[in-house]
Amino acid sequence: MIIEVLHQRVWHHHMALVMMAMLFMLEERVAAADTVPLPSCADLETLLAHFLPRRDVSIDEVIRQMQVRHAKRQAAIDYAFEKQRREQRG
Repeated sequence: MIIEVLHQRVWHHHMALVMMAMLFMLEERVAAADTVPLPSCADLETLLAHFLPRRDVSIDEVIRQMQVRHAKRQAAIDYAFEKQRREQRG
């Protein structure tokens, strides 16, 4: 019984931190939506990894990686819309 209570407490702490992280990511995505097309949580993770503990990758490389991901994401969106249009036509 005591172990179950401890596990529940740990789980609730973990879930609270997860929810706070998700809220942070959502707020950052909304704040950056005007200046960065298709911001993602992966973009925020990349930026945080670059700016927080260590800087082994230049900011230019971080931005280049984000642009590559954005181009791939936009291509996937375009493909899905085109596929949907083709299915509706025929």
